Amino acid sequence: MAKLSIITITYQAEKFLERTIQSILEQGHRSAIEYVIVDGASTDGTLVLINTYKQDIDQVISEKDRGIYDAMNKGLQVVSGEYVLFLNAGDTFAAKNTLEHILKALDSDPDVLVGDAMFVDMHGQEIGHS
Repeated sequence: MAKLSIITITYQAEKFLERTIQSILEQGHRSAIEYVIVDGASTDGTLVLINTYKQDIDQVISEKDRGIYDAMNKGLQVVSGEYVLFLNAGDTFAAKNTLEHILKALDSDPDVLVGDAMFVDMHGQEIGHS
C-alpha cells in the first residue's frame, strides 16, 4: 500500500482547523498516512488547538512564511509519502470512507489522482462542485 502524506496549511485558523483534523481522524487508515500541519505562526488559538491533537499529527511546522505557496512548499520538503494530498484548514473529506477509496486507487500506482471538490459555505451547506 502506498503511503499518503496529508498536508494542512493554516494561518489564524482556530475556528476552522478542528473540523479538518477530525475529518482526517474519522477516516481511519492511520498507518497508511502521514499528517503534517504547516502554520504561518498564528497568534490566535490555532497552535493551542494543534497541541490538543499532537498525538495524531506527525509533524507541525509553525513559522512565518511568504504565503500559502511558501507554506505548501515547506510541507512538501518534510513529507515522506509517495503521494501528497493538501487538505487545508476548514476543508474536510466528503465522506467517512473517502480516504479508503483514495488509498485503493493509489494501489494502481497512478502518476496523478484527481477528484472533485464540493464547495460549502461557513455552515456546511453545499454551494456547488469545482
